Amino acid sequence: MTPRFEEVLRRSSLVRFVPPEHHGRLRDLFSEARFDFGEVIVKQGDEADAFFILVTGRARVLKESADGEETPLNRLVPGDEFGEGALLGGGVRGATVRASTTVEALRLERAAFLALVAEFPELRGSLELLARWRTLHGFLHGSSNFGRLPAPALHALIAELRPVHAAKGELIVREGDPAGPMYIVRSGRVRVFTGPRERAVNRAFYREGEFFGELSILDAAPRAATAEAMTDCELLALTPEAVGLLRAKFPEFDRQLTERLAQYRSGDEARVPLDFAEEILPAEARVADKTADA
Repeated sequence: MTPRFEEVLRRSSLVRFVPPEHHGRLRDLFSEARFDFGEVIVKQGDEADAFFILVTGRARVLKESADGEETPLNRLVPGDEFGEGALLGGGVRGATVRASTTVEALRLERAAFLALVAEFPELRGSLELLARWRTLHGFLHGSSNFGRLPAPALHALIAELRPVHAAKGELIVREGDPAGPMYIVRSGRVRVFTGPRERAVNRAFYREGEFFGELSILDAAPRAATAEAMTDCELLALTPEAVGLLRAKFPEFDRQLTERLAQYRSGDEARVPLDFAEEILPAEARVADKTADA
């Protein structure tokens, strides 16, 4: 291995969490790889086959939509590592990495990577944290308005988010309860209503990437409505204390929350969207609604 490759490897997370007596073995597991400008290093949807450390050059991380449109998620520079998330999860690549210049990289094959993380639990823990950060970054950047935040604000937000599961039919927040966390919908669908469930007045409907629950924090008041999981939901929770800190430090974050106040003040009843109708409307109303939209 050439000196510049060894220098980058010495600064990597793998070396930090692998005991010194194993560094020689670790070095021997890596191979050197080269990619030309525009070449795909890993492809979204492909089976994960290796872990990489960028040695020279630059690369872009891209998320491809169903219609083929690419959204830039991140930029990689020498010393950056990538590919660990899909390897740890046993899945496929969640994004594409494409060379923006000629790139040299260190490559660690899947079998060797998995053997290392099995042998050194602290290494697995460090890489799992890194993979979680990248997954959240990609989700917020690609599916949420919070992806427009400047990098320092987005990184601070990710550090404060905590995963929460809500089963179908579960009340995530209840009208009249004290102020609590705000939530970002990572997957699933949520409706917000006022009044008792049997006479509910629908106020809003939320899907992947949207957020709710911030009004009570902004107003320092009890919950103004109830939020119900209409499907099994994966949510990201942000405590009132974290919201306060982020608002004080990052005006862009504060602006995203306060822009929603006008929506809440309108007081209008929300029309049931078609993708919520199955769970909310009676059968005869669903038929009429679809006929009206035809």
